Amino acid sequence: MEVMSGTTKSAVIFSLLMRTLFFILFGALIVGIFAMAGDEHPLQSAEKWWPYQAILANIATFLVLRSFIRHEGRRYRDLFGFKQHAIGKHLKQFGWLLIVGFALGGIPLYVTSYIFLGTLVPPDLMFQPLPVWAAIVAVVIFPISNGLVETPTYFGYALPRLKALSGKLWVAVVLAGLALAFQHVALPLVADVPYMLWRFTAFIPLAIALGFIYNRTKNLLPIAIAHMVMDLQLILSMFFNSVQ
Repeated sequence: MEVMSGTTKSAVIFSLLMRTLFFILFGALIVGIFAMAGDEHPLQSAEKWWPYQAILANIATFLVLRSFIRHEGRRYRDLFGFKQHAIGKHLKQFGWLLIVGFALGGIPLYVTSYIFLGTLVPPDLMFQPLPVWAAIVAVVIFPISNGLVETPTYFGYALPRLKALSGKLWVAVVLAGLALAFQHVALPLVADVPYMLWRFTAFIPLAIALGFIYNRTKNLLPIAIAHMVMDLQLILSMFFNSVQ
């Protein structure tokens, strides 16, 4: 694609960084709330509220990304490439993307956990229980909001513009993929370097693969929906711990 009229290099660069920055911002806000409430360990207390850290970041991401897209004279939904006559194709791509997603998203979690944390069993930090009402809201809003903004940010927006600006597909895929993987170091906020390295490296294979897949298919909708399903599986684990 040609660089869209209205696209700026600063906007593309910011699109790679903004979700990490939003995770830090809203994570710090939640930590601050616990600190002001007199909690003796606000960082640890804030960890289990990571779904709301993500939801707030997703809202902020949507507002910024929609602004970038509108500045190009386009609509946000244009990022997804939905074609009603191609529903069968969308479903077929969604099916094999789920297989790719759970394989490249799951296996590296265990491998990198062993490398950085010394155990094949990944930490269960993100499965800490919330109050039931909060868990219910998170189950509904988190996967939907994440699916609507995360892959659109890195693949629907950043990747094709990086490719146009650099002239190299591999540069665009690596930058978008690494940025997607890197955002996980701040969700939740944890002051532990090995844990952060595990969170970063575990998502690199899937992020890189999805970048190449998107470039080949030019179809973001099945990727976004598959991502939503994987996020639902994650949040349900937290939900079941909350209602026990």
